[in-house]
Amino acid sequence: MIFFIIIKNNSSRIKKKNFRKVGNFQLWEHLIHTLKGQRVFIDTDSDLVINKCKKLFPWVQAYQRDKKFIKLENVKNASPTLMMIKNFLKKYVTSDEEIIVTTHVTSPFIKIKTIKDAVKKLKKYDSVTSVTKDFNFAWLENKKKKLVPINFNPKVITKTQNLNPIIQSNGSFFIFKKKTFMKYNNRIGKKPYYYEIKFPESVEIDNYEDLILARKICK
Repeated sequence: MIFFIIIKNNSSRIKKKNFRKVGNFQLWEHLIHTLKGQRVFIDTDSDLVINKCKKLFPWVQAYQRDKKFIKLENVKNASPTLMMIKNFLKKYVTSDEEIIVTTHVTSPFIKIKTIKDAVKKLKKYDSVTSVTKDFNFAWLENKKKKLVPINFNPKVITKTQNLNPIIQSNGSFFIFKKKTFMKYNNRIGKKPYYYEIKFPESVEIDNYEDLILARKICK
């Protein structure tokens, strides 16, 4: 099992998000401590991350991001993530059967125990992705800006516990074998398992409110 992490030097919603202090560590360091003893590769455009990994995190191999991917990150509606994963697989992973776990430093409370349990699902499925379930009334805004109910009938009064849950990807991890990714060029195959994660492991730092919540959890 190999972990692959992409760490950006900057972010759009929160400036220098990955380097904000959460508890006793910078945000990106929480996941690295969680993965101690694992095989971890980091693709980054941050010299700080590379230098710190060399000094403090010997279980991590951090390397400089290819400039062509950095340029693509600044292109509107372009996401080089899949290309970066493929680049990593070709350079560092020899076996097609190798299990790959892509994780995000914006999920500081995920546990290695949870990830290892999710990996077991590969016995019956070709990929695993982390999700959360939301038992609230939900609408979808269509192209005409009209709200359309998706898990309830507005004409019927329903208790929230009786609703069909909304399944949301929380981005904590994607798990797959190298051969699955190379076949579909995607982290999710044709037979995925949606692994539910609950609070606080499901917390993802996407905006300032999430950052405040994470800091409260760490106290």
